[in-house]
This record gives sequence, structure tokens and C-alpha cells, in this order.
Amino acid sequence: MPSINRLALQSSILFLLFCSTLSAQESVHVPLEILKTGHIVVSVKVNDKGPFRLLFDTGAPVTLISSKIATEAKVIKPSLGFALFGAGGQANIESLELGNLKTQNNSVIVMDHPTIKVLSKFFGPIEGIIGFSTYSRYKLTIDYKNSSIAFAPNGYIPQDTVKAMMDRLMANNKSRETLCSKGVWGFEVQKLETDTAEGLDIISVVPNSVMAKAGLKKGDRILSFNNIWTDSLEDLFYASSKSNTNEQSKLRILSNNEIKTVLIIPANGI
Repeated sequence: MPSINRLALQSSILFLLFCSTLSAQESVHVPLEILKTGHIVVSVKVNDKGPFRLLFDTGAPVTLISSKIATEAKVIKPSLGFALFGAGGQANIESLELGNLKTQNNSVIVMDHPTIKVLSKFFGPIEGIIGFSTYSRYKLTIDYKNSSIAFAPNGYIPQDTVKAMMDRLMANNKSRETLCSKGVWGFEVQKLETDTAEGLDIISVVPNSVMAKAGLKKGDRILSFNNIWTDSLEDLFYASSKSNTNEQSKLRILSNNEIKTVLIIPANGI
């Protein structure tokens, strides 16, 4: 007859084996790709279509998919009325797979994001962003050495982020006020109706202006201004109105097929 100590040891071993098996079942490891920019990319299937490459962004409030994914995966979009971000609006994905991890009923935005389009030009097709509305359901462990992300369910059910933003916008009856810039920049931009590319086209730069001294020239495109996307003239006016004449502003520029960041202090004047 086995001793009590031996039985206790056997029970402990069985308990440890059980815990290890449970942990292995709960944690799913998904391969990741790290771009030269430091962005993380994962391979995803949507409604059994794909795979597609998506950015994995822990700072994104919601998961975005491109119009290409929405079309190929036959994503059914509800009646939207007002489409947030001026894109394809909100949708629900029945099945979203990251490697061996399969999630269901994911609220997403259908949107061809300008940053994604730019990154795709340099690193191959990228079709969206995995954001908070998807990854918050899991405890995450990012293993950069082994190029993987471990997902373990945490029981958290995220709120409908898109609906929350919509409710907040609709509750605010005041329209956004577009103001004039507080300084002088010395350039002219345009956005033609036929221009579907991200950013605004610089059509002239005043000689000896702060823009000229920073190296900007006709033909460059302004992608963002102080981290605000500039896809319309209103965007640019709004973003520049937040700058001060004694402070640096950060402009992201596309010049000669190269994205660069320029720091500029506007001149005094009107």
C-alpha cells in the first residue's frame, strides 16, 4: 500500500500536469511580423477569407478593416445612417482568426486608413488594424525574441467602442469650429475632387518662408499636421489653428515617395 507521502506527491504531479494542460489550452500563440518602422503585423482571416496582413496596434480604440476585406469576406454592414470617419461605417465580423485564435462577433470599422495605405507602399499589402475592440478580450504577452503574441482569455467584454463614440458625437450639438492659423507658413495647398490619395498637395511655396527654409517644395504632400490627419483643407485649417507662433509644429510629409517628419516654427503675422 503506497504511503501517504507518495500519494501526496502523485497528486501534486497530477495537479501540476492539469494546470499545465489548462494553461496550454487557454493561451494561444500567434506569429507576428515586425516592420522596420517597429509596427507589428499579424496574419488574419475574416469569415474564412484571407489571410490578410493587419497591424496590431495596442493604441487603436477599434479594429479597422479595408474595403477590400469587407468585399472579399462579404462583411454585412448594418444600416448606418451616419458613417463615422466618412468611411464604410461600422460592421460586424462573424469570424476573425489570428493564427489558431478564433474570435466571434467583432465590431469593426470599414475604412481605408491613410496610414495603412502609406505603409502598404513600402512593406506590401496591409489591410487594417487590430485594435482594442478585439484584443481587450485577452491577456497579452508579446514575445519579440520568438516573434509571437500569446493570447489568454480574460473574461472581459469590451463595450461597443464605435457606438460609444457615435453617441458622444451625436450628443454634442455644437459643430466643430474651424479657426485660422495663428502664424504665417508660406505655402498653398489644394485637394481636387479627383484626388483620392492621402494628404494635401502643395502647389506653391513662398520663397524664404518657414516652409521653404524647411525644404518643402511644390509637389510634396502634407499627410498630417501635429498628429492630425490632413485629408481636407478644413483638416489643415483646424490643425494649424492649434499651433502657436513660438512653438514647433510637426508635419509629416510625403516627398519623392519618402515619408519624413519636419519640425517648423511658424512666422509671426497674419
